Amino acid sequence: MVVKGYSVGPLAKKVVKEVIDDNVLGLAAGTAYYFFFSLFPIFLFLAPLLSLVGNERQTFSSVMQYLSQVVPGEAYSLMQNVVASVVFSEDAPGLVSIGAFLALWAGSNIFNALMDALNNAYDVKETRAWWKRKLMAMAAVIVSGLIVISATIILLAGDKIVEWVGDRIGLGEVARTLWTVVPIPLALTALVALAWGTLTFLPNVRQNLRHTLVGAIVMTVLWLIVTLAFRFYVQNFGNYNATYGTIGAVIVLLTWMYLSMVTVLIGGEVASELHHGTGAVDPRRGATIGDRIASSGGRPSTERIARVEPMAARGSEQP
Repeated sequence: MVVKGYSVGPLAKKVVKEVIDDNVLGLAAGTAYYFFFSLFPIFLFLAPLLSLVGNERQTFSSVMQYLSQVVPGEAYSLMQNVVASVVFSEDAPGLVSIGAFLALWAGSNIFNALMDALNNAYDVKETRAWWKRKLMAMAAVIVSGLIVISATIILLAGDKIVEWVGDRIGLGEVARTLWTVVPIPLALTALVALAWGTLTFLPNVRQNLRHTLVGAIVMTVLWLIVTLAFRFYVQNFGNYNATYGTIGAVIVLLTWMYLSMVTVLIGGEVASELHHGTGAVDPRRGATIGDRIASSGGRPSTERIARVEPMAARGSEQP
């Protein structure tokens, strides 16, 4: 099957091989470790931002409510308890404080770990200065938070906005009916946007935005399937509290984070192979295959046909 000039079979085969060769399962475990210890610092940093758009407790509770629809019950209960006792405690950092900055610094560790893991997927070495990487990771936390907050505001107040606009243009009932199905596509769009930004900006390589978009869509679909399947398993078959006692919720949360990181890195492998030209029916003109220059035509490629170009190698070239 050929889709948009790429043969799906060879591409999928190569992605599976690279997942094994690049030790994605091992890298996901390390990334999940940073994810676990970065999650609550990120919450500490984002919570004061919610005060800029309304009641922070109410808005954060709404975010958690949407999260509860996919996160397994034990993991959600753990997150909810920490949010209630830590994020909104009297000693929690304010919007402008050293504590907020330190929470942002600690929370950015997850994106630093993702940079290393995605660089491994693209087979490139890190050439960016440590301070630049840290600033990029902190910016990723802020942008991710803004996307989540914006989506939450639209979900919370969207029906009123749609009703107001619909009444002005004479489509009140139609607009209200339409809004009943809008939240799901909106949530999916926010997830794809987060994934797209992660795959585009974190690896140390210049990329085609269409390749990273495909990787982001694959990542989002896989994440939804894996998350909902794991949630179903925990609710119906797995009794972690009986097996692990009081730390059962921690085990569930860590397992969900691990599975989430696996899907992120698989999405990165897909984008990487598209970047290399794997499975291309018509190899890109000028791409190297062995010692020859590809022109056009030929069978779908089952191997990489283009070199990865680190961002540091751009020089004065135009993107």
